[in-house]
Amino acid sequence: MGKENLYVVLPSYNEEANIGKLINEWNVQFKDLEARGIKLEIIIVNDGSTDNTLAVAEAFSKHNDNVVVIDHGVNKGLGEGLNTGINYVLSQKQKGYMCLMDGDMTHEPKYIFSMLDKLQEEKLDCVIASRYRRGAKVEGLSLFRKFLSFGARVLYTIRLGIPNVRDYTCGYRLYKTSVLEKLHKVYGKRIVKETGFACMMELIVKVSKENFKIGEVPFVLKYQLKGGESKMKVGKTIKRSLLLLRVYK
Repeated sequence: MGKENLYVVLPSYNEEANIGKLINEWNVQFKDLEARGIKLEIIIVNDGSTDNTLAVAEAFSKHNDNVVVIDHGVNKGLGEGLNTGINYVLSQKQKGYMCLMDGDMTHEPKYIFSMLDKLQEEKLDCVIASRYRRGAKVEGLSLFRKFLSFGARVLYTIRLGIPNVRDYTCGYRLYKTSVLEKLHKVYGKRIVKETGFACMMELIVKVSKENFKIGEVPFVLKYQLKGGESKMKVGKTIKRSLLLLRVYK
C-alpha cells in the first residue's frame, strides 16, 4: 500500500511570531506520521500579511521540501484562505487527508494522531478537535471570550443539531480529501462564501448536509501561546453567524 497524504493547511495573517514555530512543531511529527504510512505536506496560505509572515514562510519553504507557500497578495479573509487551501489540496489529486488549523500556535499538532485514530476506527469523514469533550481544556482565554464561545455552542446545537458535533467554531479539523472532492462538485471552487470566522460554521454545516459522518476528540486550546493580537472581530463574527443561522437550519 502506498503512502497517504496529509495536507496541513495554515491560513495565516500577520503570524510572523508564530508560523515558524508551528512549522517546526509539525515537522516534529514527521517521523511518527511516516511510520503510519502518511506523508506530511504543510501549506501556508499567506493572506496579505503586513508583517514578515511571508518572508518567514518562504525561508522555511526553501529548506523544507514539504512546505508550500501560497500568497494572496492582499487580505481576503479566513474563508478565502480556506478556499485557497482546499483548491490546492484538490489540485494534487492525491487521496488522503486535509488538516485545517489556526496559524497562531494555539492548536498543537500532536493531536493529529488522536484525530486520525478517531476517523479511521469509527470510519468517519471529518474529525473536529473539540473544546467541549471530556478531557478538553481552554487555557489563557478571557472569561468574556469563553462565555461567547460557550453561548455559540449552545445556540448552534439547538439551532443546527448536527449529530456528534459540539464545537461548531474551532478551526482545528481533519477532513478526508473525498469530502473536499464532493463539496467541490456541489459548491464549486468557493466552497465557503463567508470571508470571516463564520466560515467555520458554514463549512461544517455543508459537510453535514452532504451526509458525511463527523466526530470529535478533546484537545487543549492554549491561547496563552499565541503571539500577536487576535484577528477576530467579535461583533462582526457574531452578526455573520446569526445571519447564517437563518440560512442553515
